Amino acid sequence: MKESVGRSGRKLHFYFDGTNWIEKWDENMEACDLVMENHIEELEPVRKQVLAGQLSPLAYHIEDKFFSISLLSSYTGVSKRNIKKHFKPEYFNILDEEILQKYASAFGISTEELKQV
Repeated sequence: MKESVGRSGRKLHFYFDGTNWIEKWDENMEACDLVMENHIEELEPVRKQVLAGQLSPLAYHIEDKFFSISLLSSYTGVSKRNIKKHFKPEYFNILDEEILQKYASAFGISTEELKQV
């Protein structure tokens, strides 16, 4: 991230998204920062449940990437019912590589990253 101050005294932030530089003024950044702070707080209990073996990593990634079950279903072609079932570690742990790859592709991560939190 780069930062500069404009004539009005507002800060302009530049973010590289992997392809392009994106400009954001302070007002936008404050709202984004607040959303991300809340998101991290909401994500922590899910992470703890995954580490305790109560939920699968799929539950964590769906929350982390701001997905819903319906959205993930539409991206992957996996039924909502099966996605809910895959939130349980005993079902997630036996998924074949094809289904894992569908989930990973939808989230933009590797299958190895999908299996971790």
